[in-house]
Amino acid sequence: MRRCGGVPGAGRRPAPTEIARCLLSLFSEPIMILSVTEPTLISARPQLTDPRGFLLAAMADLPLSMAIGWALFRANLRARQRRSALGYLWLLAPAAAATVICTYLQSRRIVEIGSTQLPYAAHVLAGMLLWQIFVEALNAPLQQLTISRQMMTRSRVPHEAIIIGGVFEVLLNGAIRLAVLAAAAAWFGVDFAPTILLVPLGAAALILLGLAFGMIILPWGLLYQDVGRAIALGTTLWFFLTPVFYRAPAGGLTRINPVTPLLDSTRSWIGPGGASAAFLPVTAGAAACLVLAWLFYRLARPHVVARLG
Repeated sequence: MRRCGGVPGAGRRPAPTEIARCLLSLFSEPIMILSVTEPTLISARPQLTDPRGFLLAAMADLPLSMAIGWALFRANLRARQRRSALGYLWLLAPAAAATVICTYLQSRRIVEIGSTQLPYAAHVLAGMLLWQIFVEALNAPLQQLTISRQMMTRSRVPHEAIIIGGVFEVLLNGAIRLAVLAAAAAWFGVDFAPTILLVPLGAAALILLGLAFGMIILPWGLLYQDVGRAIALGTTLWFFLTPVFYRAPAGGLTRINPVTPLLDSTRSWIGPGGASAAFLPVTAGAAACLVLAWLFYRLARPHVVARLG
């Protein structure tokens, strides 16, 4: 039998190759996780030999996770209101600043952007707010579980509940951003089309894609702080490959960027525009990846908790 984990406080940092072997070993053998008091045997074999039982157990946790996640969300919301004087203004400040700067550069012909479907200021503001929704969803799983590390290791609260609490926060922040976007678009003189009713659907697709990426990197992000730093760097570079403040070109790297069809379609729905042909395939792929990443995390969870101690 393979021992995966150690006595909390032992102080030995596992090597990356050892972590990889440990995560992969859940597909082949049971694993012993040592607690402070006594060893507890957590076997991966029954989950893998009985896929139906594994899926039923995963689904059975969801109602409880939703209830706990809602309670955590409300508690976090009250705490945030007490700690912040400006509150939700921080959600809008980056987008507003970027809109002012980009509009100034474009008006002075310092940067040539070309024609856009919406007035350029509305184009940039919509792109920034939708990008923020995506990035916030991407960061939510790792941020929530990192903040709640003691709850993860010392209680039996489903990890999904902690993540769902963060998802509720992403949804609230996204709704606020969309409301501000609608008001700003009207102020900029945008001619609304009936497709504006599809904008929340596009925002939901961006959240779905962000959560899928966030869940994929979650096991390694909990084990290594380097992953969180890499996410910050990666999203900065990713921003410039996404048509946030410029019009999406016909080819190049932006066309293989999965965010491009979702963001571009959602923004075009504000005016009389249509969806990209890749919108539905990317959304369906994001949903499938999210489910698979969630199931993989459930398998990897005992190993991750053992390493966190």
